Amino acid sequence: MENKKYEGENKNNEIKRMGILYYKNGNKKYEGDFKNDEYEGKGILYYENGNILYEGEFKNDEYEGKGILYYKNGNKLYVGDFKNGKAEGKGILYYENGNILYEGEFKNDIFGGKGIKYYENGNKLYEGNWKNNKYDGKGIKYDENGNKLYEGDWKNDHRQGNGILYDENENKVYEGGWRLCMAEGKGIHYYVDGNIFYKGEWKTNKYEGKGISYYENGNKKYEGEWKNGKYDGKGIKYDENGNKEYEGDFKNGYREGKGISYFDNKKKDYDGDWKNDFYKKGILYYENGNKKYEGDFKNDYREGKGISYYENGDKCYEGEFKFGQREGKGISYYKNGNKEYEGEFKYIIWRRF
Repeated sequence: MENKKYEGENKNNEIKRMGILYYKNGNKKYEGDFKNDEYEGKGILYYENGNILYEGEFKNDEYEGKGILYYKNGNKLYVGDFKNGKAEGKGILYYENGNILYEGEFKNDIFGGKGIKYYENGNKLYEGNWKNNKYDGKGIKYDENGNKLYEGDWKNDHRQGNGILYDENENKVYEGGWRLCMAEGKGIHYYVDGNIFYKGEWKTNKYEGKGISYYENGNKKYEGEWKNGKYDGKGIKYDENGNKEYEGDFKNGYREGKGISYFDNKKKDYDGDWKNDFYKKGILYYENGNKKYEGDFKNDYREGKGISYYENGDKCYEGEFKFGQREGKGISYYKNGNKEYEGEFKYIIWRRF
């Protein structure tokens, strides 16, 4: 113990029991027990201004056991257990204004184990497990008003594992798997009223894999495959009443590939190929189930080669189309099946179109 000004009991110049050390300005620096010229036992350490810095137990000049650390203004900084001069075990850490910052377990001077961290207004910030000063394990995160933001698993300060995310009114937003603070794996996305919005698989915070989305009334909206948050792969699209609207292939949120669209009466509306949400090549139907048109399409218009039909199922026209109209070579028919005209068509000049 170098350059210490000391007064108190001295024994054999080695063991000093109960004494006081002073700063050069005359204020106390330490008051308490000594052993072999080091702080050991119970004692009080002071700032140079005379305020207490630490009071409690010492060993080999270090804080060891129970003790209290103070800010220079006299308010408590830490109350609890120490080991080798560092907070270890159970303790309470305070803001400089006197409010609790953290209460719980410490390891090597940082948060480690179970504990609660608080906002300066006194409301909880986080409650749960810690590792290396970070959220790690089971825990609950709160906003400054005391409302839950997240409840579940953490790793290295990230939401990871299983957990529930809430909005500012503590309504569930998402429940399921997490990785690096992003929804991943199986999970449920909710409407504000608590009804399910989506249930299925996720990747990097987006719907990906197999899943079902729902209307607010609880009926299915889409069931099938997703990629990057959009319909992609095989799936079924429904209207709000639960009736199928479309069944087939999707790409990037659009109907693309093979698929069937339906009328409200559950009968086919169109069956065939799709491109970018439009008909490409297939069969269009009347609501009575009979064919209306069979052939090529472009941007939902009949375009290319095709056959149109009367509602009773008889052929109406067979040939070429453009912009939904008969144009080019073709044959028109009477309802009795006899030919009406064969030759060139131009837009809707032909009187029976």
